[in-house]
Amino acid sequence: MAVKTFDEILQDNAPIFLDEFGVAGIYRPGVLDREIQAIIRYVTDDGQVPPVVRHRSPVVNVKVANDPVIGISAEEFEQGQVINMPPRKEADARDFQLARIIKQDAGMVTIEVH
Repeated sequence: MAVKTFDEILQDNAPIFLDEFGVAGIYRPGVLDREIQAIIRYVTDDGQVPPVVRHRSPVVNVKVANDPVIGISAEEFEQGQVINMPPRKEADARDFQLARIIKQDAGMVTIEVH
């Protein structure tokens, strides 16, 4: 029996989480658009932009498989690329631009979108 590495386990389990908690979207890198699943999470920013205090605003983060076939790999990520998805479950899809990678591991990558 072959023992799997930690990274292999993360890669194997990413589709399970996405099937359970994700929403369907389309990744548009500029060539060969593809369907993906994304877990959407809203985070409220800290509201502090010196020297002015402003209202807090929601930031949208999406978690996708770190995979160039079923998700968005960290290696192919480019700021400004487009993902089309609903902003929440049961809503109409709209375009979001990829802003930056928040975190990543072998199975998933979390990206801030605008």
